[in-house]
Amino acid sequence: MLGLVGLGVIAGVIPVYLGIAAALLLGKVLPRSWEGGLIGVATGVLLYLFFDLMHEAVELSGARDLLSWMVFLGGLGLSLVGLVKLEASHILGSHHAAKLLSLPYMIALGMGFHNLGEGLAIGASYANGEWALSLLLVAGFALHNGTEGFGIVGAAGKTPVQWRDVLLLGLLAGAPTCIGTLLSGQGVSPYLSIAFYTLAAGSLLYVILSLTAISYTATRRVQVAFGILIGISLMFVTSMILTLMGGLRT
Repeated sequence: MLGLVGLGVIAGVIPVYLGIAAALLLGKVLPRSWEGGLIGVATGVLLYLFFDLMHEAVELSGARDLLSWMVFLGGLGLSLVGLVKLEASHILGSHHAAKLLSLPYMIALGMGFHNLGEGLAIGASYANGEWALSLLLVAGFALHNGTEGFGIVGAAGKTPVQWRDVLLLGLLAGAPTCIGTLLSGQGVSPYLSIAFYTLAAGSLLYVILSLTAISYTATRRVQVAFGILIGISLMFVTSMILTLMGGLRT
């Protein structure tokens, strides 16, 4: 059990914190005029993750399995429409609630669901005695997850990120990798996996729409477009590196 948790920490928790630290450092070094580009990078990372999650959920669904349809559409609708309803309701009236439901926390939550799926893959290979495959997955997912910190920090915009927020955001995004490695040994139902993927996809789509609404202005459009391209490219390149290392896809 400790070995599985350790693999999750190396693959998910540490890389996310390193990515957040790198993004915060760049945010201080780069001039304010680059802010639109950083938000674009965050959007690109999230777009890639959204389509990756949707692909995984569709792969697990069956054309003749109506229950998988219900889980798929229910999870997607619950997260996307539910978050919009929360935003529009009085639940966001208090400062504390508004902070917990802010864009960086929503991004970290969506990434946490995504990383839970990665933990399931690592734990399954480890439980089957495929040590080389486990280490390869850990290395590849660690490289992949390091870019996710830019998505979390980029969404904060001009809002300063406190160290307490860094701690909570990193745990929210990275800790589910450890949970996934442990759950994989218990045999997770495909329907539960579909629910995880669609809940994450819906929350990421909500954040993508929110980021686009606040950043895609007349003076920032070119910056945001370049940033989105860079964000997608980062995720794509790390995914291809993982594939080249062992024929595995993220």
